[in-house]
Amino acid sequence: MSNLPAQEGLQDSIAAIDKQERLAAWLQFPRRVIFLLIAYGLASALIASLRRFLSASQSASNNWGTSLIFQRPVAQVISQRLPNTLLLLGVALLFAFVLASLAVLAAVLVHMLEQKTGPLGSILKGLGRLWLFSQAAAPVFLAAMIFIVVLAAQAKLLPLGGMYAPNKQGDPLDAARHILLPALSLALLPAMLAAQATARELTLPRERGGFRLWLGGLLKLWGMLLGQVGGLLSALIVVEVVFAWPGLGLMVINSAMQRDYPLLVGVLGSFAMLVLVGRLLAELFHWLERLALMPISLMQIEPTRWRKLARVLWVSLALVLLLAPLALGAVGLTVDSDTFTKTDAKSRNAPPSAEHPWGTDRLGRDIQARVLRGTSITLGIAALAALAAFIPALLGGLLSGWLASRRVWWSELLADLVLLPADVLLFIPAVLLVAVGVGLQRRQDWVLIVITFVVLLPRLVRVYQSLWLVSPAKRKGIALGVTGPGIVLLGGLLLGFGLVTTASFLGLGIAPPTPSLGGTFEDLSFLLLRNQNGIVAPGLVAWVCCLALYAATDALVGFFTGKEPLARLNE
Repeated sequence: MSNLPAQEGLQDSIAAIDKQERLAAWLQFPRRVIFLLIAYGLASALIASLRRFLSASQSASNNWGTSLIFQRPVAQVISQRLPNTLLLLGVALLFAFVLASLAVLAAVLVHMLEQKTGPLGSILKGLGRLWLFSQAAAPVFLAAMIFIVVLAAQAKLLPLGGMYAPNKQGDPLDAARHILLPALSLALLPAMLAAQATARELTLPRERGGFRLWLGGLLKLWGMLLGQVGGLLSALIVVEVVFAWPGLGLMVINSAMQRDYPLLVGVLGSFAMLVLVGRLLAELFHWLERLALMPISLMQIEPTRWRKLARVLWVSLALVLLLAPLALGAVGLTVDSDTFTKTDAKSRNAPPSAEHPWGTDRLGRDIQARVLRGTSITLGIAALAALAAFIPALLGGLLSGWLASRRVWWSELLADLVLLPADVLLFIPAVLLVAVGVGLQRRQDWVLIVITFVVLLPRLVRVYQSLWLVSPAKRKGIALGVTGPGIVLLGGLLLGFGLVTTASFLGLGIAPPTPSLGGTFEDLSFLLLRNQNGIVAPGLVAWVCCLALYAATDALVGFFTGKEPLARLNE
């Protein structure tokens, strides 16, 4: 009898906590809408300030509302190209949803097999991860170039680029053929990230499943895809350049290189609006997902001995793979400068030989030396930016994560307030931010380091904040204190490496004659159509580095109960 009042008090406390969590859940979407609108307003003010600054620096003969390249009003130029960009974005999202849905179903089946068979299922899961990562973790321009070489140049199944064939302008069937490769290139990475997060949600042990669990998974899938709209727009710029798609992407690069500030800032504002729409839709799906899954609580089940061993083996394999980029970077530092700068008109575009094991480029320079030194420089810039963002990201993610993990409305409100600066910066896609910076300062290494830091910081803050929300209750301190910082550092290196490689590929990164990994892909049409072997070596190096960094980051995230932090890298 003496325990009855204590039990009643405990039940009252649980009921009060449950009431607070429900209130916080119902207020989530309106709260996030308000903060996103505030962040968009601040981002718009930042863009307007940039517009005034650049307008004041231009000569009086230049009309601010007119593109310097096209000699037409900026609004008119953007309105003509924007529908093509929206079409490619929409088809890419549809492809990503289909690919992610198939990957989720396969992951659930493999998980069921692992529960029944143990080692066999774990082996299949590991092989599936490596295959999936190898297909989607490389920079988007590399995937696009591989599709062009294999499916267009060699197999001749699909067109090389453009939106229509010269004699089929306006033909919707011809446009459908032309959009397949660009949309598929765009869809790979967001599909993988969304599938991982959704599959983990569906395979966690819960008190009950059924329709509500699968509905929550579907809502999470769309929320994770739409939440990556910033990363999709960055990749879209690159894909439009590679495939000569007549959208806003190529205009961004040309306006940056030719300092067409009116057009550059106009595209910046247009992309910020697209990010707002995507993030609002993502928040709607996340809100509905939280309401759908709220009655279905997780079960605390101790993993089997084999599952623990399989996790250790996966981490060990990932760490071994991580040695590859470290070794490539170290070897690149030993390359003599004369080797990668010397030109030879007689040996231009030469095949592999004893003197040049990987061949030469169009200027007769040794590809092996340029790739190795370029990898060292690219990894070095990414590492400097990741290290600079490391401590601020941990501090911001710690405060916002601790507040959000309390699951009451006022603490989630404060968490949003802490994240407000990050939300503002996320309205500017990464590649577009690089284009703006290069347009102001030309290509200088320190400019690229600063821009990479600005790109990494808001995303890494949100990575560490997400880790707080999915950290295991029994190992929360160890997970957040040891594994969490490792994820932030490796994730920053992965994102920085991809950004620097992509920027240098677009001609926005490291200034020649200094070699860069992305810069070795210069003169794209020449390499693809006349010397396809010329992209094999740099492509393989970029692929190995990205695969190793992603696998290591994923292995550490596996100690948490969710894979959402990975998708924060592509926001």
